[in-house]
Amino acid sequence: MNLNHFQTMLLFAVVISVAFAFLTKRKLSERARYALWTFLAFLLVAVAIGWLMYPLSR
Repeated sequence: MNLNHFQTMLLFAVVISVAFAFLTKRKLSERARYALWTFLAFLLVAVAIGWLMYPLSR
């Protein structure tokens, strides 16, 4: 399987978000909400860092 950078970032965000949710929350509804929140936070931070680094690549 050959993944590009964006797919790898999504996979990492999903795995880590689910792990964080299962390690920190007890109820299923809390886990789902926390996993979604951390997933979106990972994506937002990754995209922001990518935009900040873009001028340095030229």
